[in-house]
Amino acid sequence: MNLQDSILKGLQDRFRFRKTKGATWLQEGKCPDCGQWEVFCAAKDPKIVKCGRENNCTYEESVRSLFPDLFEDWSKRFPQNEKNPNAAADAYLSHERGFDLQYMRRAYSQESFRDPETGHSAATIRFTVGDTWWERIIDRPGRFGKKAHFQPGGKPGGHCWIPQPVTIEDLARAEDIWITEGIFNAQALWQGADLLAVSGMSCNYWPEHFLELLKEAIRAIKRPTRPRLVFAYDPGAAGVKYARKFVDRALEEGWPATAAQVRPDGEGTVLDWNDLLLRHRDWKGEAEKAPLSSAMIEEYLWNGAVTIAKTAREKAKLIYERKMLASFDFRHGNRLWWCRVTYDEDQARNLIVDEIANCAFRILYLERDDVEDVTTYFLQIDFPNRPTVKARFSSNCIAKSSEFDNRLHAFTGMWLGNQEQLNRIKRPQISRLKEVTPVKATGYSEAHKAWLFGDVAVRGGQVVTLNSDKYFDFGKQAAKLYSEDRMLDIRYDADTLAFDWLEDLWTAYGAKGLVTLAFFTMSLFAVQIRNRDGSLAFLEITGPPGSGKTTLIVFLWKLLGRLNHEGNDPNNGSAAFLPRIMMRASNLPIGLIEGKRDDDANRNYRSYDYNDLLTLYNGRNPRGTARKTGGFEVSEPPFNGSIYLMQNERINAHEAVLERLMSMSIDKSRFSEIAGQAATRLKRWPMESLSGVIVHVTRQESDYLPFFFDRFEHHNREMGKRVKGLVNDRCILNHSQLAAAVEALRNIFPTIRPEWVEETVRLVDAMAIDRQNSCGGDHPLVARFWEQVEYLLDREKLDDHAIGKSINQHRNAGKIAIRLVEFEARCRSAGIVPPDLDKLKKVLRGSKSRKWLATDNVNNPAGQIVRCWIFENPQSPENVL
Repeated sequence: MNLQDSILKGLQDRFRFRKTKGATWLQEGKCPDCGQWEVFCAAKDPKIVKCGRENNCTYEESVRSLFPDLFEDWSKRFPQNEKNPNAAADAYLSHERGFDLQYMRRAYSQESFRDPETGHSAATIRFTVGDTWWERIIDRPGRFGKKAHFQPGGKPGGHCWIPQPVTIEDLARAEDIWITEGIFNAQALWQGADLLAVSGMSCNYWPEHFLELLKEAIRAIKRPTRPRLVFAYDPGAAGVKYARKFVDRALEEGWPATAAQVRPDGEGTVLDWNDLLLRHRDWKGEAEKAPLSSAMIEEYLWNGAVTIAKTAREKAKLIYERKMLASFDFRHGNRLWWCRVTYDEDQARNLIVDEIANCAFRILYLERDDVEDVTTYFLQIDFPNRPTVKARFSSNCIAKSSEFDNRLHAFTGMWLGNQEQLNRIKRPQISRLKEVTPVKATGYSEAHKAWLFGDVAVRGGQVVTLNSDKYFDFGKQAAKLYSEDRMLDIRYDADTLAFDWLEDLWTAYGAKGLVTLAFFTMSLFAVQIRNRDGSLAFLEITGPPGSGKTTLIVFLWKLLGRLNHEGNDPNNGSAAFLPRIMMRASNLPIGLIEGKRDDDANRNYRSYDYNDLLTLYNGRNPRGTARKTGGFEVSEPPFNGSIYLMQNERINAHEAVLERLMSMSIDKSRFSEIAGQAATRLKRWPMESLSGVIVHVTRQESDYLPFFFDRFEHHNREMGKRVKGLVNDRCILNHSQLAAAVEALRNIFPTIRPEWVEETVRLVDAMAIDRQNSCGGDHPLVARFWEQVEYLLDREKLDDHAIGKSINQHRNAGKIAIRLVEFEARCRSAGIVPPDLDKLKKVLRGSKSRKWLATDNVNNPAGQIVRCWIFENPQSPENVL
């Protein structure tokens, strides 16, 4: 199957299409942006997939980004066989590089490479160079440190690779010999522009051995002159530097020499000669403007001459003679200059050249924030003797010459020109700028349907890395994180990512470990879940000190690329601190730890009020702010994360808040030597081998969400039937989401055993009924108190109440009076641990199952006066847990 057929099959599998004239209509697959049924691509040469509703939808995606495996794993798509051992290499050169193989069949072979450190292997294309070889990895080269390498121990320096069937005699007779960096660029110039080109294998290598062979060939044909050497290196600082250096060296050694560049000084482009061949092959405009036409070749030579000009005046002269401008700007030596053309009395032309900046700048792209109505520009600033700087400039700094100078001074730059000169320099740059959206929250960007994790992004199941200008290019869309700070440090390698930690997680924490893992993975899709079902519940993790809560949470954060993070204390920070913490993450969990302390009564400030969580359940803003405008505009961005609470004891809040919790207690019941060893291994597991899990999970979006929603619907119907007494709709909804997330773990982590999932779902069912009882009844401490009171009453003798020895000191059967000190003593005598009385007193007045009446003296049945806590004693107390 050729590449075009593979693409069409992939499109058919993804969208389902029928063919029409000139296009392939993707008939049954919805447009990812507008949801309509009108997505199509060109049938003869499918490169771009578009939405047919061009007036209403701008969806456009390259086939390469939709199916990167077709362009990165060539030996998988085109396996070797006896008939063609170079099948993958042929496909790569033909489809990826655009070469006609009849000109280079015997110039290469398909080989393989294995990385000794990672164990990764891949197919390569190998070319002989001198007495050594060079090879390029063609199967997912991003897995390796370098995409290409020379034979170990080989010495390629000084040799050149020559395209077939060009001979050294052909080169000796040539007028010009173009010397490129890479083999593919030399082949592109020879095939696309009919230029005699060779590859020096690197811009760092002076081609001494090649030039010696060339001299001998020139002498053999008795040619009196030498060919001109054209150093046609890649754009960028290195290519420009060595082109200038080698042109000078060639002239010193008696070779006519010049340079060629796609753009003057190698600036403003990343296109090399192979890229131009691909564009030339598909060119449909005027023939003389085709990328490798003779007219354009002349322009590239002029660009090279301008690039290697020795002085600013020499460069100005070249520019004037070609463009005949009265005044113009240009770059030389990483400074900006201005040239004015004047004429004296005898009409003699004078070029007046002045320096207008001690650096050179280029506007890379603009950042547009439509919410704040702010536009900023991102500039690259090059200095003659200092490292390059990339920085933001506000629209005001770009607009005004004085402000531009002030901003440059922050980087030791100086602007010496005037406003008109600045306008003329920036005008052609601004007209073709890429618009990049700055995203303030780390994680999911709904506008781009992508997760931005800092240096890596995930969109449509594909991993996207930052480009050279430090933003994610999604085709027509582009985005970057606004802040340079990185919340997450992610290292992802799909081939080495392992899940052997799951066994230790189960050994150490059992079903409660899987519940927490399920909540963390579900949090990575919080926006999508809320968009469909309107809410996402909070996970409450409680347990005594030393039970392992921190070890579990810190480990799970390693899976998301954050080291030594447990959560945030809501009491530590200003009023704006916690809302900012919540807004800086999207589709990520936010942890609130120990927000309610035992010593709250001794604090001189208000502790965190958990009732403030109510609005976050539905994704509403935690804290709106006024915008600095002349009107009444406010800023209320949605909350796009999830919330987990971690404390020693359950929180006490409004019933509406408690209904939105999913509570789980981690105790020491699983403690054993084996479990302790597993927990220690989790604690010591290096984050480098774990942080890729977040990328692995988010890449499964298209599989995870349909399965999750299907299982959610199942549990939402069945949970109330299978759990006796469970009737609270919100508790059912919340825990159905959690149960679905638990079952979805097997799709993400295949090594999870079915029996683990079954046990964990049973735990979720128990959590649901427990939450129903807790949110409608007493605080857990109060519930525990009444359980112990009932236990002590059951142990009493029949006549204990009559003689004043009962735990209940009240004479009236409709009331119950308890001395807390005596209650504590009775508990200890009975072998049970009483609750902390200081904590109990804070919540006991809120008892619901038995209403608190007073704390007063009571005349007990024995005629003694005792001070007790007095409650109503209903015949059928409810919600005592």
